Amino acid sequence: MFRIRDCRNSTMNQRSSIPTKALRYAKRLIYLPHTATETLERLRRLDAVPAGGHTAEVIPPSTPALEVKFVPTSGEIYAGYTAADLWVFDLFKDVRPVPKPGFVTDFLGTRTRTTSLWNIARQFDGQVFGRPVPHDLFEAVEWIGLLKAVASARNGFAMMELGAGWGPWLVAGAVACSHLGIKDINLLGVEADPGRLELMRQHFIDNNLDPDAHSLLRAAVGTQAGHARWPRISDAANAGGGRPIRDNNGEVNKDDADYIPHAVDDYIDVDILPLRDLLTRRPVWDLVHIDVQGWEAELVSNAVETLNERAKWLVIGTHSRLLDGVLIGTLHRAGWVLENEKPTRFTFDAGKDSLELMAEVDGAQIWRNPRLVSVDQSSSRPKSGPVSNGSIHISNDPLSLVQEHVEKARIFATREDALATLPRGGKFAEIGVAFGDFSEHVLRTLEPTRFDAFDIFRLHEVETIWGRPSVETFRGQTHRQFYEGRFAGEVASGRMRIFEGDSSHLMAQQRDEFYDIIYIDGDHTLEGVLRDAEVAARKLSKDGYLVFNDYIMADHASNSPYGIVQVVNWLCANMGWRVHYLALQRMLFCDICLVRSE
Repeated sequence: MFRIRDCRNSTMNQRSSIPTKALRYAKRLIYLPHTATETLERLRRLDAVPAGGHTAEVIPPSTPALEVKFVPTSGEIYAGYTAADLWVFDLFKDVRPVPKPGFVTDFLGTRTRTTSLWNIARQFDGQVFGRPVPHDLFEAVEWIGLLKAVASARNGFAMMELGAGWGPWLVAGAVACSHLGIKDINLLGVEADPGRLELMRQHFIDNNLDPDAHSLLRAAVGTQAGHARWPRISDAANAGGGRPIRDNNGEVNKDDADYIPHAVDDYIDVDILPLRDLLTRRPVWDLVHIDVQGWEAELVSNAVETLNERAKWLVIGTHSRLLDGVLIGTLHRAGWVLENEKPTRFTFDAGKDSLELMAEVDGAQIWRNPRLVSVDQSSSRPKSGPVSNGSIHISNDPLSLVQEHVEKARIFATREDALATLPRGGKFAEIGVAFGDFSEHVLRTLEPTRFDAFDIFRLHEVETIWGRPSVETFRGQTHRQFYEGRFAGEVASGRMRIFEGDSSHLMAQQRDEFYDIIYIDGDHTLEGVLRDAEVAARKLSKDGYLVFNDYIMADHASNSPYGIVQVVNWLCANMGWRVHYLALQRMLFCDICLVRSE
């Protein structure tokens, strides 16, 4: 229990700015999780003090005490992805799928026969799914792994799916490639159940893929060539999750029998194909998708050297917490990069012999091979129109500033301190407004005559934002509805305009030299920052201020590369800009303000 007391003599005499700024970056304290959680909760309580009231501090309980209600943090709600991963869906924002009776259609336009799905999923017959955030028939984290692999593909796309079922990921990968103009597609699917193999062939045909032009194999995957028993399944659509039943000197393997107890006495023989042999069929695989109901760790460990040489990406389904850890240990030692991960959810049951039998929801791991895919390739995005006149090429290795770029610059402790020195009134544009905390501070501090807010307004699609469930923040509203409601008065008065969509495209529609200050906090990739900066430079008055948030090379919490430093330094070195101020932030996500040189 805590209670809030009046502390007008506290050194925290700028209450509103401190919690807002700290909340903004609390997600970046991942390497200090306990401190981050404690700080986040305390600052939320501080931010609850009414505007204009005294600042507050948390003190030990006394009588009477106020009950404190905590909300789940990002450590308690684990989606396996963040807002920084959702760019992969923007690659396909212009796709307009058409529904078809007898099929379920996803956001890419991939069609799945309703009769190929398990019974509970058949209620979606004839429907079209939107972006799978947090899920459609599959979770967002698995979609993100597939689309990162597609996005980093270059001249073609080669993929294998092990434990393929009806081949949903093979076909979705091919459809995604078709939208990006990738035509040389090679698919390999391995499925031991004959009924599900036929569903896979039909799924290919339903999506204009010739199954005979690819390799669809009826087999199991293992560490060594051989044979195994496979449970005979009468209803292939409703019988996912099968795996081979191995022989131990003529006896049935107990773990396998327990995993599928109903099938032990009714089986067929299947071949086992070694993963290493499958990998050697091509020089390089863009994606290897593995979901073989508990054998994943053995397969990866046995074939890790071949994977190092030939696989760019791995998407692995996991089926126990032990399996999660073994895979992470194996691939970490092999030098792979874990881009996304959602652990298996399970309930401990002492009556069950196997950890796999305790699993309730399978996990997923997305791995990138840095030997074959660089960070730049893994976060590549499509171009959305020309950047400047098409002649701008900025390296990820930033240019160095020289003394003349900074000799008139000032340094401030916070961005709030720096903002207060800019001219009041005038026209202000903010690219990337999030919840509107900084928007409110700008309106209060600078009192602009016009405030234009640009954002894609999709935060409501993310389960947890900076440690707080989005449903608690938005309370049933969309991101845009929440923001509009917060500034309803400013919108009604005509002082504020709200633009939803690609910021560079929307700002390009405004008059040249219209704004006095433009604050850029949108797409942080090199290409995204460059698009925004190129347009903003045209829309800014000759003596205007161009401010960039997060002047740092990467988000060290999420390993997301940024492009702000490269663009800012390039503008100074090549386009006649200089630094007006640098505003510090304790985690070094600094603001930097540019003006044109005299």
